[in-house]
Amino acid sequence: MRHYFFEQMMHIDRFNLTVKRLRKGQSMSMNFHNHDFSEIAVVTGTENTLHWCGGKSHALVPGDVILIHPGPVHAYENTAGLELVNIIYDSSQLPLPQLDGGDLNFFQALVNGNYLSENPERPLLHLGEKELEEVKSFIERMEKELQEALPGNRLCIFGLFLSLLIFIARAGGETKQNYVDSSASRALHYINLHFKENINIEFLARMCNLSRTGFFVAFRELCGYSPIEYQQEKRLALAVELLRSSSRTLGEIASECGFCDSNYLSKLFSRKFGVSPGRLRKSLKQQ
Repeated sequence: MRHYFFEQMMHIDRFNLTVKRLRKGQSMSMNFHNHDFSEIAVVTGTENTLHWCGGKSHALVPGDVILIHPGPVHAYENTAGLELVNIIYDSSQLPLPQLDGGDLNFFQALVNGNYLSENPERPLLHLGEKELEEVKSFIERMEKELQEALPGNRLCIFGLFLSLLIFIARAGGETKQNYVDSSASRALHYINLHFKENINIEFLARMCNLSRTGFFVAFRELCGYSPIEYQQEKRLALAVELLRSSSRTLGEIASECGFCDSNYLSKLFSRKFGVSPGRLRKSLKQQ
């Protein structure tokens, strides 16, 4: 479920920070995943690509800036022409000075992992052509420092990262979206870790200090799904990945994903994707 091409993260003192380019043809279409780091994705090229998150999609254009914190499941559709530059960091460990950053919604969204967009499928903001070229220049300098073990490169990388954040915040203006600090985010994180298991709704509601009804409302506002629907999405996404990457039987996959049996998995799978697991596996092997 995670970005396996992000395995190499550079450790800079007590925090993680790296840059990864996604070039044309490197991303699998509709590969739903989440991750345990924060990600700023700058769209540098695209042809009819959609970004999916929270059960909704939005068309992308060059210059769009996407922010994904740990937890939400997202994917890109029609990825043949998609090009991204991903700036990957750990918002809980980056020693970012606040100063007057609190005046910028964009900055607050970046440093607070509990800030979640009301429309997570939409770009956080958009950069014009000149601003996009300037951002590319910042990122290239960061990449160079990441690759070279020059004296003071940790400090230089951190300085470039801060400068990049402020430039994007100023160039893109105020964010297009309003952000909400959701009380259901702890439950979403718990489901991400335990989606294969049976989950007790009352337990999740108590975790979030909410009534059962209040919890359902807060959770749906957070990601567009009910807790059970979200758990099912996670299980089905894992089933797709196992069909693609393993030779396990359907029964073994159903058990691994937390389904009671292969018949139930097949029923949900066909309803979701309009194709049986076996037929999807066959088509994936032909690609």
